Amino acid sequence: MRNKETEIKKCEALANAIRQDVLRMTYEKKAGFIGTSFSCAEILAVIFGSFMKFDVQNPGNDSNDAFILSKGHGASALYAVLAEIGAFARDRLFAEFNTSGFNMGVHPKRGSLPGVISSGGSLGQGLGLACGLALSAGMKGVAKKIFVLLGDGECNEGAVWESFMLANRFNLDNILAVVDRNKLQSYGHDHEVLNMGDMEAKIKSFGWNAATVDGHDCGELYDAISSLLTRRDKPSAIIANTIKGKGVSVFEDKVLWHYKWPEIEHMDTALKELGERHA
Repeated sequence: MRNKETEIKKCEALANAIRQDVLRMTYEKKAGFIGTSFSCAEILAVIFGSFMKFDVQNPGNDSNDAFILSKGHGASALYAVLAEIGAFARDRLFAEFNTSGFNMGVHPKRGSLPGVISSGGSLGQGLGLACGLALSAGMKGVAKKIFVLLGDGECNEGAVWESFMLANRFNLDNILAVVDRNKLQSYGHDHEVLNMGDMEAKIKSFGWNAATVDGHDCGELYDAISSLLTRRDKPSAIIANTIKGKGVSVFEDKVLWHYKWPEIEHMDTALKELGERHA
């Protein structure tokens, strides 16, 4: 049996490693979306660090769980967590990210790396892909979980809610969706663009289990995922309240850092606030 306290500490260290990797990648290659990558660091750390059934030696195994990054502009964080769990060599992050001729773009490309099973960039599609994978697994009789990470801004799109309805219609209880609820999209805060309101109530009204947590608290994420993975009555979702750019004060909750990469003047502050990298 896993020790919860040990698991949470491991996930906290992994989240910090993700942020430090993303910081270096985006700084050195002058590209990427650091705000959205920082906001989902704990989400990725807990999913991949404690719950994803993913054989890094055999990434194509059909019994592996599946992860879909619907908010594709968070690709740098996905690459970082995959490298940190050993899916490929970590030094590739800094050699290949946003480099012509390689497969580590600022948005993910299906099959480009072990664990990258869907392309991203056009928002609103990931939950529909998750529904397809969940249906396929059920038809094959394969016991696997489909994890999908959405941004709250992309939930402005109607295709997302069609997919919520579809998952309920076919009782796709092997889906766990997480909404990165940082409340800040490309043009401003969501209440200024298109207010999403109470997302937990909305998702429950579509026939899903749903819970709201602090998306930067690995313990809350761990407990919520543990609880929802035992529910086999309907699909499940977590609304993870986060802060865009979390971890470095100059980046936090500022629309500029949806697009901007760090410059030399930001690095001392960023490295000091992120602290020492894990061993």
